[in-house]
Amino acid sequence: MNSNSPIDRLIHELRAFRDERDWAQFHSPRNLAGSICIEAAELLEIFQWADLKPPFNEEIRTRLRDEIADVAIYLLLLSDQVEVDLIEAVNDKISKNRDRFKPSHK
Repeated sequence: MNSNSPIDRLIHELRAFRDERDWAQFHSPRNLAGSICIEAAELLEIFQWADLKPPFNEEIRTRLRDEIADVAIYLLLLSDQVEVDLIEAVNDKISKNRDRFKPSHK
């Protein structure tokens, strides 16, 4: 890992935040995966009963930003704990999807 990458710096900050509060005991892979689902549901809740489309007002943008950050935080913590390089995994998945889903215009 390149300790100067933005992702690595975020993970370092998240570990420090977690460890300062003694929360590692609650961060099993299952709990982190569950937390991703919970935060993703809170993100979805913003759109419940509303057909919101960009551009969003400042209140909606703030709520979206907070919930997206919550999902990302738990995803980063989970990927760190299960030793998955998130950038590598995403790049690999993009490659697999390119092979699996060919462009419709060809």
